[in-house]
Order: sequence, then structure tokens, then C-alpha cells
Amino acid sequence: MKIIYENEQKNDNGVRYMNRGPDIDWGLISLQPGQEKPAHFHEKMGETFYITEGTMTFVLKEKEFNALKGTAIRLEAFESHGLKNNTDSPAKLIFIKEKYLPKDKVNCD
Repeated sequence: MKIIYENEQKNDNGVRYMNRGPDIDWGLISLQPGQEKPAHFHEKMGETFYITEGTMTFVLKEKEFNALKGTAIRLEAFESHGLKNNTDSPAKLIFIKEKYLPKDKVNCD
């Protein structure tokens, strides 16, 4: 058994990993108004997002999509994605990567 407390996790620019390996990689992303995470993609794994608070703007293939609380989004490998909080309220989501491959990230600079 493993017990993990959100507030005890390192906060790296809004990202909190709740579990990293050996089989799954998942955590939380919290963005304050005006914050964003740059676009990137994964070469070998898909990723699922579930909005738990506020509204997140997803940048998917250079198109923006507003995801409200209660929305789930599933992305396959190679689908580029970024996040923005374009609202006046904090936003939070859960992300789940189907495998633990910490080096499977390609930035879209």
C-alpha cells in the first residue's frame, strides 16, 4: 500500500506527481489565472485528463478547446497538447499517463 498526500508533493510550476512508476504515471496540474503549460507530445504513450476544478483551455494541434469541470479528454501518442488558464479562477485537473516513461516527452518549440 502507498498513501500519497497532494500537499506533500513537490510543486513544479503547477504539476504534482502523485505516483511515478513502475506501471503508471499520474498526478495533478493546478493553474492560476493566466498560467500555462507549453505544448508537447509523447512518442510512446497516451494520456488522459480529467478536469476537477474550473476551466482549462487545451491547445490541441494548435486549436484551442475549453474543457469545463467534469470533462475527460483522452490523447493518443504523438498528439501535441498544451494547457492554459484563461479565466479569473484557479483550475485543476488530474492527468494519467498509461505507462511510466519519464523521458517520453517532446517539446513543441
